[in-house]
Amino acid sequence: MNSQKIVDLTNDIVQRYYHNDIQPFLDHVDEKVLWYGPAKGQFLSGKQAILDAWSGEKHSLSFSLGNVRVDHISSHNSYCEVMMSFPVTTHYPDGGSITMDQIIHITWCERKAEDEKEKVPRMLVVHISDLYQKHKADNIYPIHLKEVYNGRLPVTEQAERLYFRGMDSSDLYLLSNTIMWVESTTYGRHSILHTTDGDFQVSAPTAVLEKEHPDLLMRCHECFLVNPKYIMEIKRFTVTLSNGIILPIPEKKYTAFKKTVYDRHTNTTGK
Repeated sequence: MNSQKIVDLTNDIVQRYYHNDIQPFLDHVDEKVLWYGPAKGQFLSGKQAILDAWSGEKHSLSFSLGNVRVDHISSHNSYCEVMMSFPVTTHYPDGGSITMDQIIHITWCERKAEDEKEKVPRMLVVHISDLYQKHKADNIYPIHLKEVYNGRLPVTEQAERLYFRGMDSSDLYLLSNTIMWVESTTYGRHSILHTTDGDFQVSAPTAVLEKEHPDLLMRCHECFLVNPKYIMEIKRFTVTLSNGIILPIPEKKYTAFKKTVYDRHTNTTGK
């Protein structure tokens, strides 16, 4: 079993699931799957139980996922454990929304069905957790969640999702518009991505990130890259971001940096 392919497959299935395309999820669950999620008491055993539960589920909800972190470990060449964590916003038909932190644990195994010639990956255990208080009228989706839970500001997905390799071997699928600034670390060998969802340590140095994402990140200093979207002010050798962070600009590069930011703003807004 190729662990990286399983990670990518898991991310794809979960992304589709939260965009109300549940068929890939149903296609990959094992006949003996155990599903526990996300509210207390939501437990299903076997694929048929899952198919029965989803066949009767009707809702008008939509969902948005924030930055996604994926960790995995393989204890055997036929098994792979995948952990995902991300903020998810539930959008309601009346315009309201609720944001919560979601954790998903999936155990993958290789199975050979009667009509299949080769073993294929199947989800043996699916555990979706945040353990919110389940409303008595809800089955699978938190249709009445607003009545029992008050969450955070909503997540929006109106941006490209970028892949990064975490320093701790995690796989990161981050929304580009959440990246505020990048800091060089470990003597320039690695970087810290500072986002609106928190900080992520990645294995790539700032030089690589600057080269791979020239439309997203600008270098203001040898140790820092910034997303111009979050620049609030540039003045005498410093740049201030919308969250109040102040980063230095070398005196020799100050004029050129300021002009580049101005030109980008002009090209973007036409003003």
